[in-house]
Amino acid sequence: MLINFNIEKLDKLLYDFYSLTGITISVWDASFKELSFQPKKVRRFCRMIKATEKGRCACYLSDKKLCSECSKTGKPTTHHCHAGLVDVAFPIKYKDTVMGYIMFGQISDKSTEQMSPFIEGLCKELGINNAELTNSYNELIRYDENIISSAANILKQATRYLWLSEYIDIGYDTIAAKADEYVRSHINESLSVSSICRALNISKKHLYEISHKHFNAPIGEYICSVRIEKAKQLLTSTDYTIQQISYMVGIQDYNYFTKFFKSKVGTAPLRYRKNFPLSLYEDGK
Repeated sequence: MLINFNIEKLDKLLYDFYSLTGITISVWDASFKELSFQPKKVRRFCRMIKATEKGRCACYLSDKKLCSECSKTGKPTTHHCHAGLVDVAFPIKYKDTVMGYIMFGQISDKSTEQMSPFIEGLCKELGINNAELTNSYNELIRYDENIISSAANILKQATRYLWLSEYIDIGYDTIAAKADEYVRSHINESLSVSSICRALNISKKHLYEISHKHFNAPIGEYICSVRIEKAKQLLTSTDYTIQQISYMVGIQDYNYFTKFFKSKVGTAPLRYRKNFPLSLYEDGK
């Protein structure tokens, strides 16, 4: 199933929600890529934490863990993030398929006095000034459970109808969707235009046309992007070696894979993995 998010319309929807509630909100796709968020200026408390590499990594992993749990249950999920704030995630579903997530949060539900020991520990861990982070925590708006519950109920209903209002375009059972499915299910192979055309029984010209129209890139570039997407997922969620991952994304030459990944991402695979340590993905750690 090929899924396209209308970022412009989603951004307006998030802006309206934020304007009414003052609560930070974002939309993520099924691969945990953030697509849109409001407000555009991050809260100072979160901005200070994300200014550190360790804090930025922990924020990403905390969000991904919440979305992963949400995907498993198929229901709205709430947790306290690594920085002690409340976050709530909802699955965006079409029939039984999770297409993405809406998340709102960065909510303070404890007083500064209650949070003081936690903030002190967080500052020591990240090397942040305690007084400054405490002051930024004071700037956060506190919400009681009733407001959080009301906001959750509104979004729970909204996520059921996003595709009906053209916020999400679902290309179900189309040639483009089949091409996307074929590429993703055969990404460990040496894909070629000819092999894809034979599998779908279409001409090269037709494949080029749907690639530009639906993937916004030539088919070769799209295959490369899927390889990179898969490699990132394996690097950050498994303990496979770099060479094993190279094979799993259809690149048999380990050295070429390393150069290819660095050219697309800006950093080598091993460095990318070190920036997102596995231990933070594991439950209870």
